[in-house]
Amino acid sequence: MSTELKLNGKVALVTGGGSGIGRASAERLAADGALVVVAGRSEDQLKEVAAGHGNIDYIVADVSDRAQVAALIDGVVKKHGRLDILFNNAGVAKFLPLEQLDGAHYEEQFNINVRGLIDVTQLALPHLKKNGGVILNNASVVGDDPMPNGSVYSATKAAVIALGRSWAKELAPAKIRVNTVSPGPIETPIFGKTGMSEKDLNDMAAGIQASVPLGRFGKPEEIAAVVSFLASDDAAYITGAQYKVDGGMAA
Repeated sequence: MSTELKLNGKVALVTGGGSGIGRASAERLAADGALVVVAGRSEDQLKEVAAGHGNIDYIVADVSDRAQVAALIDGVVKKHGRLDILFNNAGVAKFLPLEQLDGAHYEEQFNINVRGLIDVTQLALPHLKKNGGVILNNASVVGDDPMPNGSVYSATKAAVIALGRSWAKELAPAKIRVNTVSPGPIETPIFGKTGMSEKDLNDMAAGIQASVPLGRFGKPEEIAAVVSFLASDDAAYITGAQYKVDGGMAA
């Protein structure tokens, strides 16, 4: 029986790779044989991730800054000579009622969740085309089922879903597969960065958990398993798909 790992010889870039789903996905891709570069804004977090696995390196980069994105892609290719797998995971979630929305709230989320994702993908594309690569975008179940007080965040994730479907058709002739992962509620640090009070956050979390048929929040490792599958040749005939990993919320 062959013991070859399914991602041997592949080079992967994971944005937002310092914590949560990004970190778990980077660790899973590396465990499955890929050489992984994690990117993000917190060097301390990235260092910790890289220190835990010999197949993981890091580059500090803010995806909302196109110049930093260009340097990031150049850094990956200079280090490893190629790029095969791109997991657009970097994202931010903020919640406000409609009456309180302002330009800063809108711009931060669209700059990171949508424009940053586009910039990373566009600049990575020439390298992904060389070997028929894989693009994975991290969206959310709120892209299809928006939540109250989360209109802007939900809109960014709806945009991510649409981008993935369009790119899957556009890039198929280049042998590039594009798929979307839409997590439900997952135990990650993003919930602590919403700008909500602790009470409101706890109330929201309780309400969300009650809507999950499996009765719990998911774990980052459960998203990472789907990411690794979609990145591998096991998913060679899958493109333009949206995988909802949500404990049954969309059922």
